[in-house]
Amino acid sequence: MAKISVNGYELSYSFNGVSNPEKNINLLLIHGAGGQEIDWPLAWRSTNDLTRSMGLTPKEHGGELDNYPIYALDLPGHGKSGGESCRTIEEYADSINEFVKAIELKNVCLVGHSMGASIALSATLNKYSWLAGVALIGGASKMFVTDAILDGLIENFEPTIENIVKYSWYKNTGAFFKQKARQRMIEAGSKVVHDDFYACSQFDVSDRLDEVDVPSLVIASDYDRMVPLKISQDMASQLDSAVFVALENCGHFQHIEQTSKVAQELANYLASLA
Repeated sequence: MAKISVNGYELSYSFNGVSNPEKNINLLLIHGAGGQEIDWPLAWRSTNDLTRSMGLTPKEHGGELDNYPIYALDLPGHGKSGGESCRTIEEYADSINEFVKAIELKNVCLVGHSMGASIALSATLNKYSWLAGVALIGGASKMFVTDAILDGLIENFEPTIENIVKYSWYKNTGAFFKQKARQRMIEAGSKVVHDDFYACSQFDVSDRLDEVDVPSLVIASDYDRMVPLKISQDMASQLDSAVFVALENCGHFQHIEQTSKVAQELANYLASLA
């Protein structure tokens, strides 16, 4: 993990160490609410990860993203980053912009999951000069968060996290992944997770989708109960030339539950940006 100073605090991030001028695209992975950079598949974040050397990486992993420089960031107040969590998606988008400028990246494709997808979508509306495209995984142009969740994250934190995890994963997903998700959100703490869900509850750019002028990929799934497939599909239909992918037998954590499929769709999309 590396750190860089931005706006008076340090942002923590990983980099897979790839330098490939031929690809000419840098990927920046943005995690979801209450998350951190380690929520992304290790096989994406490192080309030398232990799971490969131990033979534990899924057999279907084809290394589709191995030739792309990939950065994964802990948002402010999350994981190993300093600063405070934000209460608006726009503030998080600003922090992404400052990070990209600080490490001097160009031609960046933002890959965002859930709240991270909202942040990526917000970035498109800010017309950042470095932005080449966005991949929105389990995302929506308007996020729906119930008062019960917002109140519960303050008044009844751990049981509320239990319910969020319950509704986030496909029924056949292994217990290990659900347990890790639960553990990380609890470690993030009530303030951070509440701030994130509050930021999501205030996010609505559904009337501005015609302003998005970069190529986009939208990935959704049939058993996503946090952001139902139809909501993502409707968003994709309003984005100019968006590629829409619907996954079967998959919950809200598409990049974890069907890592290889999502990697392949990302690789196909990235090839179109070249």
